[in-house]
Amino acid sequence: MSLLSVLQGVARRCNYQQPSTAIGNPDPNIALMLDAIQDTGDELVERAGWQALKQPDPATFTGDGTTPRFALPSNFLRLGPADTFMSSKYPLLRMPGPVNEENLLMMKEVPMNVQPSVWRVVENEIEFYPVLGSGEVVSYVYGQDTWVLDPNGNPYTTAVLTTDYDTFAVSERLLRQGAVWRWKMAKGFEYAEFMQDYETTLARQAGQESTRRSISMSRAPVLTDDTFAGTITDLTVLSDGNF
Repeated sequence: MSLLSVLQGVARRCNYQQPSTAIGNPDPNIALMLDAIQDTGDELVERAGWQALKQPDPATFTGDGTTPRFALPSNFLRLGPADTFMSSKYPLLRMPGPVNEENLLMMKEVPMNVQPSVWRVVENEIEFYPVLGSGEVVSYVYGQDTWVLDPNGNPYTTAVLTTDYDTFAVSERLLRQGAVWRWKMAKGFEYAEFMQDYETTLARQAGQESTRRSISMSRAPVLTDDTFAGTITDLTVLSDGNF
């Protein structure tokens, strides 16, 4: 589907005449619907980690032994599927982070020899402490913020609706539903039911998109041969000297 088809779907659901063009349409109500689609898409990328926004190949930082901070990509939105960096020097260990400023300052003042390095986000950069060693490669996966794609499926530099045949990296159904309730709200119509439908769909689809680790709270622990399954009781000396 395209921006024009999504816009036409919004118009139908708002009981409004379907437009034949989108971008540059002089009808103020159509312009308002376009704004509603834009606002909905911008909100969607903030509220869930959509798999279509995830970069297929890991990005990397390469240490030189002196540089503490590295700039994030210009289209960076969030880390995914978890806040994880992996070092080529310690491939089996997760790099702890993000650490807060208080703990990082404490590590620097002591100083502490932390291995692997810890990290934090500052001014759209990633700071590592201690600094990455020369040739040390840190890999990570991130989600992009550019949810608007050109007609060939390539993301724009900025997520702005540009042509009638733009496509999207987020759910078109959610774009329609979100635009409908936003348009109705802006026009002073009843919109609560439409907003609830949107929120219900968003919760369901966002849950299906999640790739974060799941921790079972109900699975029984696995006991191995060296597992002690008993109870250790605190031994207290009684008044007669016996335990």
